[in-house]
Amino acid sequence: MFRKTMLLTLAASVLFSSFPQTAVSAELSAEEGAVIFEAGADYPVAPAGKGGQRVVVRALVRPSRKVRVRAPLAVALVLDKSGSMASDGKMENAKKGALEALKMLDSRDVAAVVVYDDGASVLVRARTVGRGADDPAFFRPVQRLRPGGSTALYHGTVTGASELQPFIDEGYIPRIVLLSDGIANVGPSSTEDLAALGRNLSRQDITITTIGLGLDYNEDLMTALAAESGGNAYFARHGGMLPEIFARDLEDAVTVTARKVRVTLRCPEGVRPVRVIGRQGKAEGNSLEAAIDNLYGGEKYALFEVELPEGQDGTVLKAAELEVEYADAATGTMVRKNADFSVSFSGDTGAVEKNRRPDILSQAELARNAEIREEAVRLADEGKAREAAQLLDERTKQLQAAAPAAGAAAPKLEQEAGYFGELAESLLESGIFSSSQRKAVLNDAYTQKNQQAPVSGDEEGEEDH
Repeated sequence: MFRKTMLLTLAASVLFSSFPQTAVSAELSAEEGAVIFEAGADYPVAPAGKGGQRVVVRALVRPSRKVRVRAPLAVALVLDKSGSMASDGKMENAKKGALEALKMLDSRDVAAVVVYDDGASVLVRARTVGRGADDPAFFRPVQRLRPGGSTALYHGTVTGASELQPFIDEGYIPRIVLLSDGIANVGPSSTEDLAALGRNLSRQDITITTIGLGLDYNEDLMTALAAESGGNAYFARHGGMLPEIFARDLEDAVTVTARKVRVTLRCPEGVRPVRVIGRQGKAEGNSLEAAIDNLYGGEKYALFEVELPEGQDGTVLKAAELEVEYADAATGTMVRKNADFSVSFSGDTGAVEKNRRPDILSQAELARNAEIREEAVRLADEGKAREAAQLLDERTKQLQAAAPAAGAAAPKLEQEAGYFGELAESLLESGIFSSSQRKAVLNDAYTQKNQQAPVSGDEEGEEDH
């Protein structure tokens, strides 16, 4: 694949006559790039005369409006056909899901179907999709699938990757969609083993989406595999959700705009970078870095918390320099864009509140909720149910206090507050998360952190959540 590095630098530092605009936009024209990059903060106007104030800086990326020819996809559907798939219509719905996924592809794309039980085998070799789900080369082998055997999940994933590798250097975007309803019990099977596999395949540009079906799969393993490769992760409470999930994931795949998306925030002297909120990130010196990975048809963002020095009334401070780097999905070109973010200080409390960004405030609260979910599960797993319940109860109160300032997102924060309260009460009563609760809590956390599009059809999950 033809690759080159292109540096596009934007000076988006705004000079304010009094107060900054509610967002600082670093935007290239559609002809200059596939991605629009915008920077803003929850409080672009900070109180004067107060040191140590913290603000949340948002780096937002979204596709440009330019009509683009998408890159071809190379997709491996890796299906569990172990004995447990015989129950509750799982196998039949898995077949439907696979065929729904194929419907999202066209003659530009190639697809393979891999199945695993005691071992792994290629049901359909990687080939041009053609008629997709209606093509007998796909339809007939998928329909003939019968469950039986154990769960060689690792080998299934590796076999799927092997089918994709010949196409990676030919300009195809590779993606594995992995379905499992049980515990991996053949071959490497620990969370660490699968996380390492995800990292290795990510270095080969392969994204892995994982779909956990029912209540018997290992959610830690499946989430780690998706996270390390920049993929989506789904919890299918029942088989009836599979067709929508497969279609939803391939809808993402065909709209991919940018890959390997990384955002770096650098602070000048006097401004302290605190942390990345709700995403995998790293801190080094005066900088923070967050991985967004794949950008599909909608927007995604990274949130950074920074601490400001004391500022005098009417002054403007360059608080951060942000850089986004990504690979254009259609061309493979590596692109960088830069934006400066400035904050102004005011002694007028009304001006501070008037310029508040409810959208960024609410996004930061939801990102923190993802962190709270993961921490509550960790505490409960360690036998600290009371501490986990206390954490959830405290979060309930924080969300109730934050909701009035959240604008249109207030109902969502109130809903989350109610959910955390119910979860805390349940945890105090039982002393442990049920399998269903644990899976739902962790999947909700991952979905929020990854800004993954939701799927419908999980009525029981809606009640739990």
